[in-house]
Amino acid sequence: MRLERPMVVQAALQLLNDVGMDGLTTRRLAQALGVQGPALYWHFKNKQELLDDMARSLLEGAYGPLEPGQDWTRWIVAGAREVRRRLLSYRDGARILAGFRPSKPMSRLTVAPWIAPLKNAGFSEQDALWAMLTIGLFTFGWTMDEQAAQDRNVPVSHKIDPDTGFEFGLQTILLGLKARLAAGHAAQAPETAEAES
Repeated sequence: MRLERPMVVQAALQLLNDVGMDGLTTRRLAQALGVQGPALYWHFKNKQELLDDMARSLLEGAYGPLEPGQDWTRWIVAGAREVRRRLLSYRDGARILAGFRPSKPMSRLTVAPWIAPLKNAGFSEQDALWAMLTIGLFTFGWTMDEQAAQDRNVPVSHKIDPDTGFEFGLQTILLGLKARLAAGHAAQAPETAEAES
């Protein structure tokens, strides 16, 4: 059986469920695949490169295209919920994203499709990028804490509903983004009016 890069990534994600992030080693992964360790280095130079591809695999396709007539706020919320769902579906899934940046040369995940819907809604390219980073880092941080809490014995009286908290955070960020978008349009309006007169 020929070893392919996507096959290695999927095997690593499955192994993650068994041993967690701290137990995920190239030696264990090679054993799970029934190959010698050096075979993995044909596809990945080091463990970080493997982790980057695992992160890409978790994120890829989470944000689909903005459908005709779909509001950008519904699109961004649906994508954030899907990212959280995917991260929660693997043990230590959120930790895989730690330090990952989609623009890194080896990540093979381009930023443009992630910010295009926001640019089409009227955000500048820079604001669209910051908006997606803000949503992404909130989702990542929330899920990281959510998964860490599963390993602690937190008294029931101290527990919060993670779904309610996550939705509150998303809606709060959206309020800020809507206000920023409205303020941007308001700032541009006088200049446009002067240009037309």
